[in-house]
Amino acid sequence: MLDQATAACICRDHEPSTFDRPELFLPVIFVMFVSFGILLVLAGLPFGVQIGSLVPYTALVLLGTFSAQRGQKPYFFECPIVRRTMPRLVRRHGYFLLGIIAIETIGLQMTRYMPASWLIAKGRDGSPFTMALCVICLCIAFTQIFTNRALLERAHREIQT
Repeated sequence: MLDQATAACICRDHEPSTFDRPELFLPVIFVMFVSFGILLVLAGLPFGVQIGSLVPYTALVLLGTFSAQRGQKPYFFECPIVRRTMPRLVRRHGYFLLGIIAIETIGLQMTRYMPASWLIAKGRDGSPFTMALCVICLCIAFTQIFTNRALLERAHREIQT
């Protein structure tokens, strides 16, 4: 059984290229950028920011976890090891999404106690509050991407040894 999983693993022997799997990742990149527009449309609604941020967050995590960025090893959905690890990744993603929603909700509720200088945009940049919330969410996303890749790497190592 271990030999079948190791022999069928295409993640191990794949040579990353500049445009690796464009048919998969170009639509994900497109969805990520288009969904920012949806976020702007939903921003005025109750819980619109939280709901609107879930799609670009998910697209960013999907792209960062499975693509070969900067010479990293790509992971393929067809790989039996990745398929075996997928339920755990999906469950973890749900927890991260709940965390993002909680942080955004708490942050938006705290705006009534913030000074006006934190809420007013200066020039082309957003307000300091918006920039801080974006940076926090990006840090959470990159943490999830890093831990997802570590989980997939560990699963591959366990099978191969």
